[in-house]
Amino acid sequence: MGIFVFSDSQEKIDASFKFLLISRSARSISLIFVTLAFSLYLSKLGYGVVFIGLIFIPIILFNMVFSIILGVLGDRIGYSRALIVGELLPLIGLAGLAASTNIYVIATSAIITGITGTAGGMRGAFSPGTTAFVASNWPDEINRVNRIARMSVVASLSSIVGSLFLVSHGYLTPYFGTIGTFRFLFGISFAILFISFISLLFLKERKRPKKTSRVMKKESLSYLLRILWPNLINGAAIGMFSPLLPLWFELRFHISVSSVGDVFTVAYAATALGSYISGRYLNSVRIRAITVSSVTRLFQGIILVLMAFSPLGILAFGFYAVRSTVAGMGMPMRTAINVRGIGNEDYGTASSIQGVATRASQSTSGISGYLMDAYLPSTLFIGGALQIIGAAVYYSVIRSWEKQHEVVENGIPDKDGIPPAEK
Repeated sequence: MGIFVFSDSQEKIDASFKFLLISRSARSISLIFVTLAFSLYLSKLGYGVVFIGLIFIPIILFNMVFSIILGVLGDRIGYSRALIVGELLPLIGLAGLAASTNIYVIATSAIITGITGTAGGMRGAFSPGTTAFVASNWPDEINRVNRIARMSVVASLSSIVGSLFLVSHGYLTPYFGTIGTFRFLFGISFAILFISFISLLFLKERKRPKKTSRVMKKESLSYLLRILWPNLINGAAIGMFSPLLPLWFELRFHISVSSVGDVFTVAYAATALGSYISGRYLNSVRIRAITVSSVTRLFQGIILVLMAFSPLGILAFGFYAVRSTVAGMGMPMRTAINVRGIGNEDYGTASSIQGVATRASQSTSGISGYLMDAYLPSTLFIGGALQIIGAAVYYSVIRSWEKQHEVVENGIPDKDGIPPAEK
């Protein structure tokens, strides 16, 4: 099994990719439900929107620290092992959410579960670890994008199941009560996440290159600093609107918990469609990855602003479905671009630092509750404006790097497909 293996053949590595897909599927079902349900759950327990926004700050801070630890660990012991370690805390967290309604238990459980990120995104410290694992095992960028797109499709389709859990809340309430139904579904989520943990044991990976630097190579650090700025801006946008988005829909249009689940069910199907389009039609030598990545982020921001002031619920839901499709189209290429100029011995550390920077800027969630309480559309408007700015910065910094390194149109660093940091 992957936990006992230092190096495997490429055939075995390729074959074990299905276990990463199984893990990704189970993780999405489980943690997407928890992420969607958490703010609604606290609201039903009687906590106000300001308190709910503030509670995301320690969640983000913990995940920052845990993410960097796992990244550095992955560079030294292997990324599959780091992913296994990273799955243990969410399991404990889900058990706590299912077991108690004590606010201290709930808060602690939410912190270690890692319910942060964008809708459909990989939760907690799992995302940078997966990026490093894929980057290490598949050096060719087009192959990377293809596999990331496949993971995104699987994740988004599985997220539909997670959102259907939220839809089922209204049907189960007569049997378990409002709070009891949430706890029951948290327990089901725990069982499903355990499947993800078992699947990770079967991953195979390349032998880790010997670490030649204490933290990372100079070339990797240079590229990392370049990519951090747009990610910081986008992270601030995500923190502004994403954690409280399910609650925003409920408050803005006075819909039920189950109806919120319906909204995200459609959104995740749209994300899957976008990721499929990206991997099947946009992942080509004839299409520049940075163009797709930047334009999709630009439209995500524009659509978010339109959502903020939508007078009708059905119109806002439609906007969100379109935005989800656009997000799915851009995510695989952005993920690959984020490690393009990183040396192969630094994937874990670099990916984790990127994740830490993004999560640090997501601490804007702490003021999102105050803003929602003062003026409900404000969080989506500000989040959208930040994404528009972030798209422009992202295109500028990556295109300047491409020109310096004579990158061809499909984004591969040179004719041999080797990033400068690996030469």
